[in-house]
Amino acid sequence: MLRVANLVKQYINEAGERKGGVSGVSFDVKEGELFTLLGPSGCGKTTTLRSIAGLEHPDSGLIQLAGRDLFDSRADVQLPMYERDIGMVFQSYAIWPHMSVFENAAYPLRTRRNGHLSREEIESRVMRSLEMVGLSEYRNRSATKLSGGQQQRLALARALVREPKLLLLDEPLSNLDALLREQMRSEIKRLQSEWGVTTIYVTHDQSEAMALSDRVAVLNNGVIAQMGTPIDIYDRPRCEFVANFIGRTNLLRGKLASQVRAGDIAAVHTSIGTIRCMFSSSMTAGHQISFVIRPENIELQPLNGILSDAAPNSVNGHIQGKVFLGEVAEYTIGVDGDQNLIARTHPSIGLNRGDRVRASFPEHKVIAICD
Repeated sequence: MLRVANLVKQYINEAGERKGGVSGVSFDVKEGELFTLLGPSGCGKTTTLRSIAGLEHPDSGLIQLAGRDLFDSRADVQLPMYERDIGMVFQSYAIWPHMSVFENAAYPLRTRRNGHLSREEIESRVMRSLEMVGLSEYRNRSATKLSGGQQQRLALARALVREPKLLLLDEPLSNLDALLREQMRSEIKRLQSEWGVTTIYVTHDQSEAMALSDRVAVLNNGVIAQMGTPIDIYDRPRCEFVANFIGRTNLLRGKLASQVRAGDIAAVHTSIGTIRCMFSSSMTAGHQISFVIRPENIELQPLNGILSDAAPNSVNGHIQGKVFLGEVAEYTIGVDGDQNLIARTHPSIGLNRGDRVRASFPEHKVIAICD
């Protein structure tokens, strides 16, 4: 459906230094897929989105939608935004304050350049889009009288009313409070699925990306650091940036004890002992590596004052801190070698600051970072 190949867009400041932009970004989005560009501020995600929309003129690369060139630097093709058959929702909603809810949603149909629609067709399309977002009963209300969540729904209805081939969402939930963000996440996923529209979603919020996406591209400094399903990226990060950016993690370092091949589980010598972890690629013995243990993959067992040698893939330590997070409690465990581990488990385990514990982690949940 959408192809982006070797996209380059550089921004140069007054000192001649590169600031932001993208360098050689490439990805494909399948028809009906919700694909997320995720990363911190300045990573290039919005530049990529604006280039697809036609709001930026890239330096080089190729952008195709349904086999049609939207941008091709070699062929000197740069279609204007209104010819790209794309709907877009901005962070600010961009609602017309002097129009009713109906007129806001109808605006793209009244101004479209590819043919005149009858009044009946406009009425049918607008009411369908408003019904889909739960705003049909507000059709005559001033758009400024809507709540923040309702304005966001109206922005979605306006983007979808044209029945575009591609929907672009640029940080659409960032202005909403936490509870409303969670509700709108579910709403966006439902609408995207029911309309079947191919969607690119831009966000810096990892939880949004994990909850909404079929696939995610994590960007950093203008390049894609990793691309895959939310589960793949969370469970098998390929670099330290992705490991740290996607959720809470324990990042440790050590020396590989023996040569390994892709798929092997092997021992790594660390400051807290020998840890067995899983490898996604071949490496030679003695190689310095990093590895990741997610907090929820650490099991805590009270030692009850009994000194005991740690079992394989476990370490003994003591609780240094505890934070109640509702459905889970987060523990900071001090272990030998001046190393701390973060573990998350059910609060009913009943551990408190100062308690001695054994922290265990399955070897297949300890992931070596091989990049």
